[in-house]
Amino acid sequence: MHIVSLWFDLLILAHIATGFVGLAAFWIPLFARKGGRVHAGAGRAYTYCAYVVTLSAVTAAAGRVVSYQVQGLGLADRPELYGFALLLGYLGATTFALVRQGIRVVATRKAPEALRTPAHETLGWASIGSSVTVIVFALAAWSRLSPILLAMSPIGLFTGLGMLRLMRKPGAEHMGWFYSHLGSMLGGGIAFHTAFVVFGVQRLWAYELAGPLAVVPWILPTAIGVPAIYHLDPILSAEVRSGASGTSNARGQTASPGHTDPSSVSNRNRVFVAA
Repeated sequence: MHIVSLWFDLLILAHIATGFVGLAAFWIPLFARKGGRVHAGAGRAYTYCAYVVTLSAVTAAAGRVVSYQVQGLGLADRPELYGFALLLGYLGATTFALVRQGIRVVATRKAPEALRTPAHETLGWASIGSSVTVIVFALAAWSRLSPILLAMSPIGLFTGLGMLRLMRKPGAEHMGWFYSHLGSMLGGGIAFHTAFVVFGVQRLWAYELAGPLAVVPWILPTAIGVPAIYHLDPILSAEVRSGASGTSNARGQTASPGHTDPSSVSNRNRVFVAA
């Protein structure tokens, strides 16, 4: 039992440490030159941290459920404990799906049909299924945590549906890979900030919101982040197009007047390097 407890403590420590690193790394690609060395390096660090954070969250959530069972605490006795474990696992799973989608769309941008694989499609359906599970649990085992579960439940639905849509209609939307990459990575960042606001800030300032206000820390990063994504979409996509245009112009300086460099069509896809 002591070994299990030590293992769990190390898991939580790794979760917290990579969470803070990922939180810091998240901001660097936003301001770095798109496709540059700094953008790619910081994005890669953010991605690896996200993988550790999300998978450790799912593992910790499962560990909580097992612990409750060992202690003899049933679902009917403490539904809020099981609801909290479900919430942690759900957010971990959906954030993993978001970040994985953000990486995959860049890796397959030149061959968008390659995005659709059995594993990636299963991940999309799992994201949808996790949302349905959260909704059913929140309504069937009502507790003070149920409003938070219901408030967070749409994340998995939107994530999974977006993944499946892009897989089934590859290349249908101009720069669709870019918009999916941006939305997915920023969505993962919202999850990081939600965890920081809910757990980190509350411990630093030792405050606690009760009643209807308890949901505020959970939805505040989303309420700020989603409009920010829509605001950043045209700005960053213009930056990517501008970079692509600059690259093609530089390469086509020796071309005759009126001649279009055929490689300029694909330059747009080369500017944005996988994080």
